[in-house]
Amino acid sequence: MFERGTQRRWRLREPFTWYVGRAKNAYPVVIPSGFEFESSVPRWALWIQSPDDPRYLKAALVHDYLLETRIYGRAQAAAEWFDGALAGGAPVYRSKIIYVGMAFWAVFKPGAV
Repeated sequence: MFERGTQRRWRLREPFTWYVGRAKNAYPVVIPSGFEFESSVPRWALWIQSPDDPRYLKAALVHDYLLETRIYGRAQAAAEWFDGALAGGAPVYRSKIIYVGMAFWAVFKPGAV
């Protein structure tokens, strides 16, 4: 599904559909093959979280795509990151901690991308 990118750290090998929302109201977002993204981790947190952890790559893909295409803002992209982390098999407790940090950033730095 993922390979090393040329411009950024990761690249999507095939189109991927992510459903934003729940059940019948879910909105499909199709991410095209070739989309490159980062799985960034703040430098101070590298000792607890690797940017190459495959359980978080789907989350990073969805988060970056939603932000870069401006389909949703930071708060919704962070919420979708959390759902993506769980879908990728990441531990709930660690995903919640990371999500809280992302949500905090969304509230206090709303213009940052």
